[in-house]
Amino acid sequence: MVTITDLTPPRSRSASVSTTSSDAALPSFESLAPPRPPTTKAEEETRVVVEGLRDEVRLKVDAGPGCGGIAWPSGEVLSRYIAYRHGLDPSCLQNKKILELGSGTGLVGIVAGILEPSCEVWVTDQSILLDLMKVNAELNLPSTQHKRNVHVAELNWGEDLPKSIPVKELDIILAADCVYFEPAFPLLVQTLCDLAPIDKEVEILFCWKKRRKADKRFFAMLKKHFNQFPVDDDKPGAKEVYSREGVSLMRLVRKK
Repeated sequence: MVTITDLTPPRSRSASVSTTSSDAALPSFESLAPPRPPTTKAEEETRVVVEGLRDEVRLKVDAGPGCGGIAWPSGEVLSRYIAYRHGLDPSCLQNKKILELGSGTGLVGIVAGILEPSCEVWVTDQSILLDLMKVNAELNLPSTQHKRNVHVAELNWGEDLPKSIPVKELDIILAADCVYFEPAFPLLVQTLCDLAPIDKEVEILFCWKKRRKADKRFFAMLKKHFNQFPVDDDKPGAKEVYSREGVSLMRLVRKK
């Protein structure tokens, strides 16, 4: 069970979050979102090559909402891994219900939806990024399809899970580049625990890029609730390439 004592960050100059008792409520994810000035224009577009897809993935990017509106290295690594695995064994995604946390542009979830039309994917983030994810889903999924298999939903870490998502039926949880803002660490751990309660069978693929010493604190918090296993079945040579860039790909398994 996750407790507020486990998750509440200590007071520091770098964090504006503090609590006065062990039963204090966690701050909202939206209130912790770091404001950032725009570094790209809303109409800018990037393209991501993912081996196994017929076409490049087109992404509208916009850094105006913050760091989530652009493509980051871990998202590309995770996208290429699921594409490689699907190429070897399509059943890994067939008829699966998949949720991506902190989707930003929606890249990873969109790739999963393109790879396997039979799966259903929910790409999630704060409300300010929903329109961007909707545009990117429309750019990459067939417009003739009556109902797209990639759905866009708001999900703020640490808050109640949306009723629009069939949480109990989820088979796979994807997360890439979610470790970037220290005050949000306890909220992310809380949400991972909510999505993967003890004894629930769900695969969690977690990809992140090492940037700061503070990241160690997140994984110390995570270790209380999840075992962490490096992914070792990626395309030969792929791990060596992304490891040099400080990117790690792992599976999380909820502790009993």
